[in-house]
Amino acid sequence: MKNLDLFGKTFECSCGRTHHIQPGQVLYGEDAAERLPAICGALTGGGRAAVLMDVRTRAAAGDDVARELSAAGWEVTQVVVPDLPDGRSPICDDKTREAIEPQMASADVVVPVGSGVLSDLGKWIACDSGRPFASFATAASMNGYASSNISPTIRGVKGLLYGHPPAAVLSSPAVLREAPVEMTGSGLGDVLAKSVSSADWYLNHLLFGDYYCGRAVALIEDIEPLYLEHPERLARREDEAVAALFWGLLLTGVAMTMAETSFPSSGGEHLTSHCLDMMSSVDGVPHDLHGRQVGVGTILASELYRRVLAIDSPAFVEPAAGVDSAFWGPLADSVADEYAGKAERLAIAREKLAEGNTWDRVRESLAAMVRPPEMLRDCLARGGGAYLGEHIRCRRGRLLAAFTHAHEIRSRFTILDLAHLVGVMPAAAEEILRDWA
Repeated sequence: MKNLDLFGKTFECSCGRTHHIQPGQVLYGEDAAERLPAICGALTGGGRAAVLMDVRTRAAAGDDVARELSAAGWEVTQVVVPDLPDGRSPICDDKTREAIEPQMASADVVVPVGSGVLSDLGKWIACDSGRPFASFATAASMNGYASSNISPTIRGVKGLLYGHPPAAVLSSPAVLREAPVEMTGSGLGDVLAKSVSSADWYLNHLLFGDYYCGRAVALIEDIEPLYLEHPERLARREDEAVAALFWGLLLTGVAMTMAETSFPSSGGEHLTSHCLDMMSSVDGVPHDLHGRQVGVGTILASELYRRVLAIDSPAFVEPAAGVDSAFWGPLADSVADEYAGKAERLAIAREKLAEGNTWDRVRESLAAMVRPPEMLRDCLARGGGAYLGEHIRCRRGRLLAAFTHAHEIRSRFTILDLAHLVGVMPAAAEEILRDWA
């Protein structure tokens, strides 16, 4: 598979930047846990490690990781992040961080063992304290292992922070193969988001002159067929397909670090998922796995792109001056602050898209980038992913609320904003959900 030798490399790119690819090492093999002590030893002169896990990832690999470190002479603190009071899995938020960080204060190196939540918590704490960290992945479930991005909930709002990638990412085929099928399906949903998020990124390049790197977008082109053409192999947990998905997720994480933004792998489709998470934080209704929600959001965003790009001569709508405060309740002020940061871009986009042949150029450039919703739905259905609202435990009214409010939660410009500018949203939202989710 191409590009698997990029980790730890530095190269000059046609985009004009010099890319330093981190993490420096990826170890994927049955002996990954055994090799971890040597990797940690190369990172720090100390001998104290904090192994961060929850009750599920402790059984999957956490105990093995802690045992190997202890056998190699490390002083190991096992930090088990508790489930929420209602029995749900832990979340990455400011309250959880405050609860666990004191237990990790003496560690020289941090080792998160898990997937999205544990990876982000470990990355967040390690980066803020200037300590090295190495991540042990327990599922091919999300694209953040190799990225510098952290997606915590702070004051109830799903946000985005930038740290740095781990020094190394490790896992073993046996661990990933035994991960719950829903977790692997979550990874498929996360990696399929790439066609929408890359289009959103290029849209920002066309409208605002933002930096764009075609090499970052193309990193997984050679890997994608291994899980796109026969996604049922993922549902059967076949090693080659799971490995391809894992490497694809790692490389989409690398793309975000190359770009110094999450745009290559996280656009409007992710915002619907983040919005569902934020709604849960207010009303306590459980949400589903991030990537499973993203898969549904990607289908919706793809259909949005199709409808928007089919318009020959758009009639632009004045963007809303603020957010729906009644809907957001206690989060209204925080959400309003984010949305206010987008006001200038909304005005520029409206003005630019009305100029000359800009609209035609945008349509032509983006149409080739976005996969059709039929293809996405078929891949998710055959691969064990979620593609309907009911699959993510979400009734139509709730998903409709997230779909129509997701553009408010971030200052970035995405297909959701473009659809509102040209009047497709919110008018078409109910029809899109009926047809696709």
